Amino acid sequence: MEIKEELKKMLTPARYEHSLRVAEEAKHLASHYQYDEKKAYLAGLIHDIAKDLTEEESKNWIENYNLPKELLEEKNKNLKHADIGAVIAKEKYHLEDDICNAIKFHTLGNETMDLLAKIVFLADKIGRKNLPEDLEIVKKMAYKNIDQSLKLCLEKQEKYLQQKGIKLHKDTKKLLAKLTKEL
Repeated sequence: MEIKEELKKMLTPARYEHSLRVAEEAKHLASHYQYDEKKAYLAGLIHDIAKDLTEEESKNWIENYNLPKELLEEKNKNLKHADIGAVIAKEKYHLEDDICNAIKFHTLGNETMDLLAKIVFLADKIGRKNLPEDLEIVKKMAYKNIDQSLKLCLEKQEKYLQQKGIKLHKDTKKLLAKLTKEL
């Protein structure tokens, strides 16, 4: 697969291994929910395509593709790589909007997430070599009820961030509120 070879060159070995694990987990979740496994695998594979870009490379993508200017000031690389990754998926690989949105939403979530975006979001959290104990329940729940699992994951994320004195991002708050209301 051509994309795998490119990813190997673009990502650190650890990030590449993480991407392969996320792709496999996304494929398994997709199978469980009767979703297109190839599409889920691809979205999981390239979800972190922009994670190891230099600041200069990130700046170029932001400026050249009219991404929100606040991304230029964003110090947390984790919060900009998803937006940039979605643009790379669209511009470089001409991938469909649902795959691009899954990449865009895999870090913060979004209240408009479709099944693919939920799969990739959760696969990113639970598709790990050494899964933390507190995420084991999220993984088990992911194969029972994806929305319940997503809600639980976001609640754990909120608690973790609160302990560090960090507030949940507004998009993540909206998604959590929507899930709380629906479930």
